[in-house]
Amino acid sequence: MGELETRDTAKGRARIISLAEAAEIIGTSYPTAVRLAESGELKAFRIRKPWRTSDAACDEFVRRQFELQALRCRSRAQGR
Repeated sequence: MGELETRDTAKGRARIISLAEAAEIIGTSYPTAVRLAESGELKAFRIRKPWRTSDAACDEFVRRQFELQALRCRSRAQGR
């Protein structure tokens, strides 16, 4: 996979995954993934009780976090 590419299935669609799988992908604990889903930071939905998201939503979340961190680093560097 290249630079922050979206993982796609052979059919070209994102794969639906559990929040436990999402937590592994984004490098957090399961409770943190639940908080991210509840706050809307990680796009997710519920089917009855369990939360679900997609691998593409995880990729988007990670991409946004990289962008936010880059902005913070740039603003700190300009403030020096």
